[in-house]
Amino acid sequence: MGLSALGVLAALASFAGCAREVHVEGVTDSVRIEGQMSRWTGRKTGPWTWSYPDGTRREQGTLEDGRRVGTWSQWWSNGERRSEGQRVYDQRTRTSPRAGAWIFWHPNGAVAARGIYFDGQREGAWEYSLDDGRLDGDRSGLYHGDQKITDG
Repeated sequence: MGLSALGVLAALASFAGCAREVHVEGVTDSVRIEGQMSRWTGRKTGPWTWSYPDGTRREQGTLEDGRRVGTWSQWWSNGERRSEGQRVYDQRTRTSPRAGAWIFWHPNGAVAARGIYFDGQREGAWEYSLDDGRLDGDRSGLYHGDQKITDG
């Protein structure tokens, strides 16, 4: 959701000196957003946090020139972690797909999946688990180009 879509937007800017970023906070019925925007480009930059209405973190990561980069984390509404991994900007596609090792959790905190992304697609060994911790043999296995090629 872009800041232009926010119902209420409160921009707290410190224009003293030569600050490059403007601190921005926004609130809607379903999400709170806090981060920084470049004074020169108007694009999101630096650390950003999205929260549920009760203040529980929903998503957190870094934006460079409006693009997701670095470590990104998500949480379920109950406060348990949902996912964590890296995003890398791809100049060719102009997107920030998942890259490298990622881990996902069930709402109860049990690990749901772990594996490697390459160009935003599952690659190599992926291990999926049910919410009680048992291995999900139907989904676990070797992946190539986001397609399962063998059982785990």
